[in-house]
Amino acid sequence: MGRLREEQIQVKGDVMLKGTVAIPTSGLARYPAIIIISGSGGADRDGNMKKPPLVTNLYKDLAHFLTELDFITLRYDKRGVGESEGDLLKTGMTELVDDIKTMITFLKQHPQVDPDKIMLLGHSEGCVLATKVNATMPVAGLILIAGAGTNLKDPIIYQNRQMLEEIKRLRGLKGKLLRILVKEDKILNQTNALFNKMEQSTTDFVKYKLKRMPAKWFREHFRYRTEEVLHDLMHATCPILAVTGDKDVQANVDDLKVVEDLGNETIKTVIIKNMNHMLKEFKGEKTVLNLMKQYKQGATAPIHEELMQQLKIWLTSLK
Repeated sequence: MGRLREEQIQVKGDVMLKGTVAIPTSGLARYPAIIIISGSGGADRDGNMKKPPLVTNLYKDLAHFLTELDFITLRYDKRGVGESEGDLLKTGMTELVDDIKTMITFLKQHPQVDPDKIMLLGHSEGCVLATKVNATMPVAGLILIAGAGTNLKDPIIYQNRQMLEEIKRLRGLKGKLLRILVKEDKILNQTNALFNKMEQSTTDFVKYKLKRMPAKWFREHFRYRTEEVLHDLMHATCPILAVTGDKDVQANVDDLKVVEDLGNETIKTVIIKNMNHMLKEFKGEKTVLNLMKQYKQGATAPIHEELMQQLKIWLTSLK
């Protein structure tokens, strides 16, 4: 940490949010800044989860890398996660978007931040949230990693499709059993039932198959359709970097082609070979069935070298 120092912060919006600001020690009066927006689920500001237990320090490592490039970074615990107040189960997309705007306002008032050079870096769900925020509170740049150009619904369908294809290829007794148990029409019906249940809900959460589900979060995400996401990207005026790995089974790399075809010259798209959804190098076969095992095995691996290189090139070009 010789090239940076960290401040522990608390920011009051609707609820008290806790976070960490990493500041370069290169001696400039003011720096451009990047807010890191995490993916869905219970990962904290550093990228670590309690359920299921997974310690990756993904966002902490990403923040420190960016700060060493002379950017102030802000990473924070979203509502109901880590040290922040609130209830994640009752938190919708609206509140998540509002919290990002609160963080932007906080950074604009930070004495070492250039208020005209605040960017958003979204990972997975964070890509959707960053795109939505920029549509109403324009920022200086967007970095969309593993989730650009789509709403929440499409990746769920994509992941199910990947699983079915994997089961078709699976050999041995396990493959035979799964092909009997997991039928395409059954998965399709289950997915549609989930979508319908969430879209027709009116409460913050509902019980679905004996499990409490964040209905408001699903409902509000589904309302922000992929067509609207693409519309907001097409009309964005800030520089945008959209990156996905070709070993990602949670974000479809083909979505980058759709983003590229929007014709917005401010957008740069990059496909990274052998990068998975956790932004780590993975040279094995794409898998949904053994995904958590893959993530745990690669938990302490460094961020993919090519991703760091692309970030450095793009950010340097903006200075």
